[in-house]
Amino acid sequence: MNAARSTEFRQLLLAERERIFDEMEKHGVDSVNGETWDLRDPEERAVQISTAKVDQQIAADDLNLLRKVDFALLRLDNGTYEQCEHCGNPIPLERLLAKPAVSLCLACQELKDASGF
Repeated sequence: MNAARSTEFRQLLLAERERIFDEMEKHGVDSVNGETWDLRDPEERAVQISTAKVDQQIAADDLNLLRKVDFALLRLDNGTYEQCEHCGNPIPLERLLAKPAVSLCLACQELKDASGF
């Protein structure tokens, strides 16, 4: 990968990292949007629990994506960014542009989705 392309991907990954951090702040598990809840009201309690669970799942998904972005940055630094981490074959440029944090070629991703390797 040439230096210009590497810089382009680094910028894409760092921008994605920043976006994830912004999302994580919005869906922090310790807050409920600054609202006060009446825990004696069963309907309000159900809404609070539901909202908290959704925010927790979003935060977990964001953390997972953040790990993928950090791993992609590490692979970029190591010179293995364009290689599938499973089979070692090249990851097509179009796939990397569409999903900069991807670490598997399409064939290995499909295999993972089907079998969960």
